Amino acid sequence: MSRSGEARLLPTRIFIRRKDAEAHEQIGNPTEELSYESPVTCDKQPVVVFNSVSWDKAQTGGNWAGVYSFNLNTKELAVCISPETLRFQEPHGRMWIVELVLLSDDARKLYVNVGMEEVVSGGGVVDYYLARVDLTDQQLELVCPLKDIRF
Repeated sequence: MSRSGEARLLPTRIFIRRKDAEAHEQIGNPTEELSYESPVTCDKQPVVVFNSVSWDKAQTGGNWAGVYSFNLNTKELAVCISPETLRFQEPHGRMWIVELVLLSDDARKLYVNVGMEEVVSGGGVVDYYLARVDLTDQQLELVCPLKDIRF
């Protein structure tokens, strides 16, 4: 709890451990404000893909920072999708990936829950969707709406 009595959200980290190793290793070296979340893997490729959120200094809210991939063999960490590279063909306001759901076996398609803001007079309306992102070109395709997931 913070001094004001509010619960503070702490950034999360992701660790890996090889079957023959005793110690866990942290993936990457994120800043204090960057949180790694909702990791997914696939059966055919040695990769972990995860979401990231950049928390504000008070750690009461944050912004989507992007999706990363980590190669388990080479230990290479790379940005797969950033807010600047995620593409959607229909007009929209802000768009962000809330969480990762599934990575295809070939590690080319990522299923995500996405928030999309529609700008309306006097503000904005946010709708949430299950979507598929092609990781080769960061193109987002809506699969279906998600109703009543935020209160």
